[in-house]
Amino acid sequence: MKTLFGIMLMTLIAAGSPRQVLLFYTDNGLEKQKAQSQILNAHQKDIDERDIKVQCFSYSESSIPEWKKWNIDTASPFTFILVGRDGGEKLRSSDVVSAEKLFGLIDAMPMRKNEVERNRSKKPE
Repeated sequence: MKTLFGIMLMTLIAAGSPRQVLLFYTDNGLEKQKAQSQILNAHQKDIDERDIKVQCFSYSESSIPEWKKWNIDTASPFTFILVGRDGGEKLRSSDVVSAEKLFGLIDAMPMRKNEVERNRSKKPE
């Protein structure tokens, strides 16, 4: 019983946290960061629908704690990270990620499937 309660509590806590896309880049990765941002901006409705918070971290003294937290190699000019509602890393790429790949991965997640099902059941027919 305690285990079930713990799982339910963790699910509720996770459901309140947005998914995150974290973009880390150096001066050499600025073009990839711009390309990735253009893709994300062009799909803002999809970003909002999936409750994704996008954050960009250029390499600077003030962003070093985030670079360390996510174990980003400072020699890598660009790193894309998708973080799930549970706080776990779901995808890491040194290349620009297409909207199709990002949304396909998220839509395949069990928590996202549950969200879609709940939204369907709330809509009047």
